Amino acid sequence: MLWRSNWVKQRRKLINTLCFSSLHTHFSPKPNQINELSQQRASPKPPLTHEDVYSRLQESTPDLKTLTFSLSCAKQNNYFHDDRAFNHMVNVVVRLTHQHKSIDRVIEVLIVNGCVIKPRVLLLLLEILWRGHVYDKAIEVYKGMSRFGYVPNTRAMNMMMDVLFKANLVDRALEVFEGIGVRNFFSFDIALPHLCSGKDLVRVKVVLKMMIREGFYPNGERFGQVLGVFCGRGCVAEGFQVVGLMISSGVSVSVNVWSMLVSGFFRSGEPRKAVDLFNKMGCEPNLVTYTSLIKGFMDYGMVDEAFSAVRIVQSKGLAPDIVLVNVMIHTFTRLGRFQEARNVFLNSLKKGELVADQYTFATILSSLCVSRDFDLGITIGTETELDLVMGNSLINYLCKVGNTLAALKVFRDMSNKDLALDCYTYTGFLTALCQGEAPRDALNMYYEIIKRKKNISLDAHFHTVMIDSLVELGEYSTAIRLFNRCILEKHELDVVSYTVAVKGLVRGRRIEEACSLLSKMKEDGVMPNRRTYRTIISGLCEEKDKDRLKKVVWECIEEGVELDPNTKFKVLCFLSRYPKDCYEFRSVFEKWKEDVDVSNSYNELSISTG
Repeated sequence: MLWRSNWVKQRRKLINTLCFSSLHTHFSPKPNQINELSQQRASPKPPLTHEDVYSRLQESTPDLKTLTFSLSCAKQNNYFHDDRAFNHMVNVVVRLTHQHKSIDRVIEVLIVNGCVIKPRVLLLLLEILWRGHVYDKAIEVYKGMSRFGYVPNTRAMNMMMDVLFKANLVDRALEVFEGIGVRNFFSFDIALPHLCSGKDLVRVKVVLKMMIREGFYPNGERFGQVLGVFCGRGCVAEGFQVVGLMISSGVSVSVNVWSMLVSGFFRSGEPRKAVDLFNKMGCEPNLVTYTSLIKGFMDYGMVDEAFSAVRIVQSKGLAPDIVLVNVMIHTFTRLGRFQEARNVFLNSLKKGELVADQYTFATILSSLCVSRDFDLGITIGTETELDLVMGNSLINYLCKVGNTLAALKVFRDMSNKDLALDCYTYTGFLTALCQGEAPRDALNMYYEIIKRKKNISLDAHFHTVMIDSLVELGEYSTAIRLFNRCILEKHELDVVSYTVAVKGLVRGRRIEEACSLLSKMKEDGVMPNRRTYRTIISGLCEEKDKDRLKKVVWECIEEGVELDPNTKFKVLCFLSRYPKDCYEFRSVFEKWKEDVDVSNSYNELSISTG
């Protein structure tokens, strides 16, 4: 048996040797063929270059062929498309999706044309759509991965998380983030800036802790964004912890970091700590730091300290930038120092080298409107592109000035620029039409806007302005019909809306209806304010309706509504003619007389109804 076994082995070796020799004899190449084969083996196919691929992509037609070529290149080892190739493929894929109606259909067509759908193919499609900001189609590709049985890797989930954040689907984005099996630096670097942009303090803390626990640290830019969220909310203690992390991770603490901390102390209501930190800064303050300091002082009404900081800026030769100018104009306006706001605008912008931006323009217009000292010439010469906020401010300003034609022109310019016109734009437009003595056109436009309200968020102010404009034009019946229609159609109304309707009824000599509406306000859950009571009391005094006046005054007193001195004076003058009724209010009148100068006669008092 042992011999047989050895013989079998030797026989097999002999047969194999003979077979190989036979094959070698019959199929051995000639000397020149050997040289060709060796040359082919010595010179492999040249590697792909970005230039060659980009040229082929540009020349390739139709789109399906271009996409197939792009996918085949991406499958090659050690080759990755560059930005130019991705940007070119965005338009190709978008055209294909329009042509075939969906991403799923595009994938089906690729399969029919012999393209094997592997994870890399879907990953490339996802990246193309992600780079092209075609978020709805990118979500389709991501969902398609599971239908093909593929589990998305970290890169795919990072891209999908970014897509969902940018589509404002924050909860779904965080679900993807939590579902990433092995997070890398980019997972956190994508999530953090989006959460910081949304000022989501709680989630920023959670993600930052997870990032550090998993061994990653933000770069200087991300640390700055995180610090900005903490300081913006006045959480300076957490802000100092972030600064400690920056130092421990080797990120330099810049002057802008100290500026944010100074601003954070002001926001948290600790101006003294802000000043102490400013004095102990380990570096030279810059204009941003001084702007934070000046704004903080202005917010707390510390005007002298703010001007001291401004003088330091000037002494150091730091020219104020547009941000500082905007801060000063806004703060002076809020403090009621309109002339100083105007001086800052004129000296820094119209006579200086700075160019006003949209915020500057809107702020100075607001200052002019609040001060009611209209000066249209102040804005002439400001080369500023019209945007939504600035356009709304300008329409409002021009309406108050009385230049309705200019207001309508601004509205037309805004419409031609394809701006997303909002409720306030249309409110200004309706006001301009009414002031231009075109109430019927305004009313027709109002109803047209109501029909298209799905695209516009209409608040109580929108309806109130239309009703008030009709009242001011003397169209009392039309105004009341419109108000009643708003109630019937359940449009949003507030106390100002009801007060305007009461004013219309009072001016229309429909005092009984005005009193009924006052009662209805409470039934509808809207509490009258001092302006509402002032309006109806003025009407009752003019109508000499003593009984209803007494009832309304008692109601006002019981609800604790403090009337203005002029309204008190009217009631005193009217009821003083009736000693018995005046005696009924004697305790109230004694208090009122302290606020009212009774030396003035009733006839000399000038009060417009409402």
